[in-house]
Amino acid sequence: MEIITSVFQNATTAAASVTDTQDPFLHVLSAGSCLANAPWSYEAAPLPCYLLLYTKKGCGKLLSGSQVYTLSENTLVFCSCESRFRLDIALSPWDFSICLIQGHSLGTYAEMLSGGHPSVIDAPPFSDMTLCLQKLLLAFSSGQDSLLAHALLTDILVSSVIRQSDQESGSLLPSYLTEARALFEHHFEEDFSLDDLSLRFHISKYRFCREFGAAFGLPPLQYLNQKRIKVAKHLLLTTTLKIHEIGSRVGIDNTNHFISLFKKYTGLTPLAYRQTGMIL
Repeated sequence: MEIITSVFQNATTAAASVTDTQDPFLHVLSAGSCLANAPWSYEAAPLPCYLLLYTKKGCGKLLSGSQVYTLSENTLVFCSCESRFRLDIALSPWDFSICLIQGHSLGTYAEMLSGGHPSVIDAPPFSDMTLCLQKLLLAFSSGQDSLLAHALLTDILVSSVIRQSDQESGSLLPSYLTEARALFEHHFEEDFSLDDLSLRFHISKYRFCREFGAAFGLPPLQYLNQKRIKVAKHLLLTTTLKIHEIGSRVGIDNTNHFISLFKKYTGLTPLAYRQTGMIL
């Protein structure tokens, strides 16, 4: 597939041009979106950089050393490119985005995530990681400055570390708390009320609010609204959907309420925010 070959060739050229060994920033060497159909594979020669690959649909395999990693739908893989590896399609069509990145701190993130080995992280479509990755691809294609790329890459990697830590510590929390947060993350467009949640999880709404806030830093409905506004901000800048359509997409059908809530969280109306054109 020509796109993936071009991504790695561009990264080779970009990596060779880096001469400042004290540069503290994270950089995107090359990036692109790919759609692979079986039979397809790509063997990558060693490069002094790291790989971020997000699977949107289908499934792929990463063969690194003697290990095989499954890259299923809505997962993000982060790994070093310093050793030869291979990408194989497992379920066609395989729709994925890929970034080759460079920076001194990447080794530290790799150690934090998986002891230096490839790390495969769950990344729902509107998670912090995937929203930042979409912004990063947009910024790269439009030639945005390196400071923005550094900020977005840092957000992706920090979010990955936090998400993995949350998954490891999730077993220490009551199951209804992790289930409630998963509902808000994956189904934020649905209508939730404290009474409904109380019945769903067989717990008083007062206890639910208290324990959810203690675990995640915000009361449940504030957490949900914060998620909705974050997604709305992304849709305002990356689509041409009308304001009322975006409100409905994030679960707020009353347009006036959506505008009021958006302004409460951002200080701007949705229209004013879209007119700023700010990627971050």
